[in-house]
Parts: sequence; structure tokens; C-alpha cells
Amino acid sequence: MSTEQNKAVVRRFIEQILTTKDVALVDELMAPDYVNHLVPGGREGFKQFVAMLGAAFPDLKWGLSIERMIAEGDYVMVRATMHVTNAGKEASGSGLGEFRVANGKIVEDWPVSNGAELMQQVGVALPG
Repeated sequence: MSTEQNKAVVRRFIEQILTTKDVALVDELMAPDYVNHLVPGGREGFKQFVAMLGAAFPDLKWGLSIERMIAEGDYVMVRATMHVTNAGKEASGSGLGEFRVANGKIVEDWPVSNGAELMQQVGVALPG
């Protein structure tokens, strides 16, 4: 696939799965052997992670604004700003993602964000 097609796959993942927390497209956009280097368990683990966030933080709303997307070969790099609201408190922060795409599906994902900072901004008490 072309780099533009790979970018389109990643954009759909961000806009239609991460932003809406709708896991219906996970099997379509992620390879059966998908590996997320932050969340274990492949596709099913990712679905469980999204469900866990919804259960743990029922008021949690998040959005991602793609600031930059660069692709080379099978790899797509994304810099995005996360916008989070929980219990009426708003926060934002930057995140990065490196994706490997093959045959129109995301095979690997290396997400990097400061989720702890976001959670503190919206009033979630962290251990320690």
C-alpha cells in the first residue's frame, strides 16, 4: 500500500476508534496478530482496555486532534493533542504514536503519552 493509504488507515483508527471509543472497527483496522507495545493482549486486549476506561471513568470524554502525520514505507508517525474531560474538569496534553501498517491493517502500535499528567489535571488521584 502507498504511504497515503497507510496514513488513511491510521487516521481512521484515531478518528473512529480512539476518539469515539467505538471498538466496532477494531477487527477491520487491526491485524489479527496486532501488537500494542503499551496495552497487552492484541486486539482483544485493546478492546478490553477501551471498555475498562469507560467503566473506570464513566464521565471521561476524550478527543484527539492530529497535529502532524508523517509516513515512510509501512510506518506512520502521529503527533496529536489529547483533550480530556472527566467530571467537568478539562485537560489536554500531547501524545505520539508510531504505527506499522501492512495489507491495510495496523500490525503494531507504539503509543507514547503522559496519561498520568492528564489524569491529575482532571482530578484523578494517582497512587504514590
